This record gives sequence, C-alpha cells and structure tokens, in this order.
Amino acid sequence: MAESILLGHAPRPTSGSQLEKRIRTLVVAAEPAGIACTSIIDAELDGPDVAHLHLDLTGFQLAGEHDRDRARLEPQGAPVSSESAVLREVRVKADPMHISGAAVRLDAQLMNVPFRWIETDNRELAVELSPPDAEHPLHGSAHVAVPKEQLGKAVLGLAESALLDRGITVSRFDLDVEQSGPQQLRVSFDAKVRKGLLGAHVTGSATAAIDDRMGVTLSGIEVESGNPLIAAMLGAVRGRIARYEGRRIDLASELPPGIRVADVQVEVGDEVTIDARLV
Repeated sequence: MAESILLGHAPRPTSGSQLEKRIRTLVVAAEPAGIACTSIIDAELDGPDVAHLHLDLTGFQLAGEHDRDRARLEPQGAPVSSESAVLREVRVKADPMHISGAAVRLDAQLMNVPFRWIETDNRELAVELSPPDAEHPLHGSAHVAVPKEQLGKAVLGLAESALLDRGITVSRFDLDVEQSGPQQLRVSFDAKVRKGLLGAHVTGSATAAIDDRMGVTLSGIEVESGNPLIAAMLGAVRGRIARYEGRRIDLASELPPGIRVADVQVEVGDEVTIDARLV
C-alpha cells in the first residue's frame, strides 16, 4: 500500500477538527525530528467527503529520505474495507517551505479529487487517491517559485526517493536554468553520482523550447563524464540521446488520462517560476 497515506487509526474522522489533527500528525512525521510544526490546517467534512482542505505549509521542512518515519507515513496492514469519497477543494500554499535546503514558494489548488478511505487489518486508517481518468479529470492550478541558485537542491530532494530505489545516490547536483528566449530555456547540470562502487562526475546541458500546444523541442543535448568507464557507457547510449535532438515531444499526449495541462508559463530571474493550469 505504498500509494496510501496513513491517517492514524480507524474509523475515519467525522469532523473537520478530527481530520485536522490527523493531518497535523502526518505533517510532523514528514519533518525532521525535533522540528516544531508551524503549519496551519483547516478542514471541513461533509459525510465521507472533504468539503475543503486548506494547508498553509509555510515553514515546513521536508525530511530527507533517511529521516522520514515511514511507519508513521504509510499503513503497514492489508486493506480490509474502503469507502469512496471526494476531496472537493484542496489548497496548499507555502511562503516558503523547505526541500533539501531550498526555499520553495507554492500556491496550488485542486478541485473534485476522488479518493478512498481505507481500513486495514491493523485497524489503521489510510487515504488512497484515485487516479484521474477521462471521466474524472483533475482541475486546478499551481504556482511554484524556487530561488535559481537553489533549484538543484529542490529537484534532488524531490527525486531522492526514486533514485535510491534504483541504487543511485547523488552527493551533489547543481542545476542552472537560463531563459534564452520566449518560452525557451537552456538547462545545464553538474552532478556527482554513485551506483554501488562506481562513482562519477557527470555534466550535461540542453535547450528546451516550449510551444503553445504543450510541445517541447530539445536541442544542443550534451552529456559527459570525466570517468572513463562512465564516458564509455554514455558513448554507448549517445545514439539514443541524439534521437531527441530537434525532436518535438508532445507532453500533452504523454500525460496520463485525466491530466491536461494548459497555460504553462516559465520565467527565469532571481527565481525560477512556473505557473500552470489543469483543465
């Protein structure tokens, strides 16, 4: 049940205040030990549905992968019953929150998100978000801003779990973004990575042009390493990488059913800012 989120013990809450307390416990479990929770949580229930859930995560610090208490974040038992519900409106904002040392400003809103209350054989209560589909698409908007010099920290913090699942550790990840034209970005990275006993310094860059139809065209793609073994491995896949040179990638068609992104705007200054709508 890795896709489920633990919310204490069954049965489900029957009031907004009960749900607020359970979500606060979840927020505390996601922060490093000893950090005082300053998040503001406001919730209203309407039967099994959540009429609204507002989270102000200003000051929240996301714990590193090794510091998170997964026993307090994920249910350990097997599901024995479920109840369908709808999260009618959720808004999450932070000014800022901190991810791996990066100060991330966030203001996001989603509407009519289906989910299920799950009870386990351990008498745990969890929530499981239902995947969107053509009949139940996601609607909402998001504004995200990260100081340009901290962007690599934020990306690494969010990707850390997936990388560790593949046995990859990254001790340094510097990411630079330059706006080279309207809806055109030049992205470069400098990283130190390790998989097992093999460690390497890897650099790369590419230019991405975003069009009005959610298409991205990549050019000037380069990936290199000073480690001879890694360089040889990169050489073996360079042909695959070259296939993306000048190729338009239709992001809209690559998204899962029920997720349609419109009006994406990216601005690069002292901060990298992304605004998008889900329609």
